[in-house]
Amino acid sequence: MPAKPASEVTPKRLLAKQQREQELLTLAQQILQQDGFAGLTMDRLTALSSVSKGTIYNHFCSKEDLFTALSVDSLQRQLQLFARALQIPGHSREQVLALHLAYHQFSMTEPTLFLCLLTANTPGVIEKSSPARLALRRQLELQLVAICQHLMSQAIADGSLQLPPQQSVDALAFVQWAQAFGSNALLKPTQQLGLFTQLEPQSTMLLGINLLLDGLNWKPLSTEWDYQTSWQRVMAFLAAELPAADGQTN
Repeated sequence: MPAKPASEVTPKRLLAKQQREQELLTLAQQILQQDGFAGLTMDRLTALSSVSKGTIYNHFCSKEDLFTALSVDSLQRQLQLFARALQIPGHSREQVLALHLAYHQFSMTEPTLFLCLLTANTPGVIEKSSPARLALRRQLELQLVAICQHLMSQAIADGSLQLPPQQSVDALAFVQWAQAFGSNALLKPTQQLGLFTQLEPQSTMLLGINLLLDGLNWKPLSTEWDYQTSWQRVMAFLAAELPAADGQTN
């Protein structure tokens, strides 16, 4: 029987490959959750999967490429959540608050994927990842940065934010990302170690955001607006998108 033209079989094969790759990524994430980054190897993934090592290498050229694929998955999920957060009506500072909360929710519900981004950006991982996957990750990272830059540019345009002298939108976007990543990355380990035992996660995150945005004189200030109510409104809106993390409170 003659082979079918490639145009007839490619869509099905492509879909099957995408589904299999997502299944492998889900399994890899489970291994990370149980055994940490050192425990995720191609042999371990092969042993727990239903496919051969050769098939796994057809998807990921190395363990490092697998880490990069997990970081791509992380970025795609964050972009979906950010897009949902931006649907919430409100002034520019409330929209920035929505992005911060979406990022916080993601870090709490998907801690493994959240931290994958840090590991995937190390030189050893980058050197052994496929150029195509690195390019995709770069594209997604630029999309996330563009969202933050756009919100700040809008705030400057409507007068609710004034750019500090000799500073740029890029600098403000980086400072916000650094503050958000640091706070979220430290939150769970701090709780697990029993440090700052009276720390209430949600109010602490809101405090940090308000201190940063008040410091930039981003209007309306926290003394002029009830951002606790805004926070609760954003949480309610995002509730249908992400499940509550274990131990998370409102």
